[in-house]
Amino acid sequence: MLIEFNVENYLSFKDLTTLSMVAAKSFKEHEESHLIKTEGNIDLLKSAIIYGNNASGKSNLLKAILFMRGTVLTSFRDALMDNTERKIPLEKFALNSKTEKETSFFEIVFIQNGTKYRYGFEIDYNKIVAEWLFHTTSKEVYLFKRELQNIEINKSAFQEGTGKEEDVKENVLFLSFLATLGKDISSNVVHWFKNLNILTGISDTGYKRYTIDKLKTDKGFQNWVRHFVRYLEIDNLLTAEYIDIEEADVENLRDKETPIPTSKNPKRELLLAFHRKYDENNLLIDTVPFNFEAQESEGTKKLIYLLGPWYDTIQNGKVLIVDELESRLHCHLTMKLIDFFNQSNNNCAQLICAAHDISLLNKETFRRDQIWFIEKNQFGASELFSLADFKTNKVRNTSAFEKNYLEGKYGAIPYFIDDALEEILYGKRETAQI
Repeated sequence: MLIEFNVENYLSFKDLTTLSMVAAKSFKEHEESHLIKTEGNIDLLKSAIIYGNNASGKSNLLKAILFMRGTVLTSFRDALMDNTERKIPLEKFALNSKTEKETSFFEIVFIQNGTKYRYGFEIDYNKIVAEWLFHTTSKEVYLFKRELQNIEINKSAFQEGTGKEEDVKENVLFLSFLATLGKDISSNVVHWFKNLNILTGISDTGYKRYTIDKLKTDKGFQNWVRHFVRYLEIDNLLTAEYIDIEEADVENLRDKETPIPTSKNPKRELLLAFHRKYDENNLLIDTVPFNFEAQESEGTKKLIYLLGPWYDTIQNGKVLIVDELESRLHCHLTMKLIDFFNQSNNNCAQLICAAHDISLLNKETFRRDQIWFIEKNQFGASELFSLADFKTNKVRNTSAFEKNYLEGKYGAIPYFIDDALEEILYGKRETAQI
């Protein structure tokens, strides 16, 4: 479970920025459905949504989490490359002369297998400047602390690090190095990062293959998907390996226990969607197989492919992060997906998404502390803030979130100077000097 993520000096985030999944104790809305009760003295949110203008930094925040995940999972492997001068693919805040020379900061707090961890690092293009790992039992204690190549080990709580301090390279995370050696605590922490699912709603490339494979192998997932496809007037989904749909035996395709006819030519795997066929009296007479990728709508494909990681996240208690969640989906469908995540999620899974669809911005779908906004200040830096940060005399649990947002009461919306644009368009005003 994710508790908190912090980032500084990365992409459009100049100053220290915090995304917290800790529920506000004073808020009483959706207490039974939207919160995760932990053994500690905190309640965590099942979901969070982030709004903001285009280019405000929504995607950059999710990319920051993705960068931290990727660095943890690949720093040891990448350091083995032949190019000893390999630079870490870091993108600092570029609009300030000071930040160009400073390190970037990443820290994440989470619960894994009942233990609370706080892990982070400061990083430059060619080295790890600092790194730390803490855990909390009765109180928070450090497991290791690193300053450049000086590593201090808590010998009573982190014996797996003892004797390995001199073996790690300056561009490799100590945590990743120990996990590669199979050390228990380090492997447990790295495993949490592996279970962090990060997707984009614009392209299905990153998760389409996963969903198709799961349709082939997981009966429970197949049954779960069938309930969704009913709304799309699809009777069934089936993966098949064959060359030409016109040459396939449709009766065999319907029977999942019957092998699919193949030829000696290279096989091409297709996902088939079966639609009902009617006679002139509108009586059902058959079903027709459609090539799912070629004949279904973009929205239908997005929904089906998204269901794979959605199911995996909820079933296994993972964290799912989706940029542009509502892309290609009807607003009502997006809302139902989020409602399902909040109300039918019993395994401590969490969802973080960035969106533009303001129909989701309502008190029936989200608590105030689940709603976040990002906007850029006059110096080009992204600033993140929560609806929970507003005073109660301005935002209550009965407030019309959508209406207030459109009226600019929360910020993080675009403004256009319509008169000026029209005058420039029709030649009444000189083009603005940039």
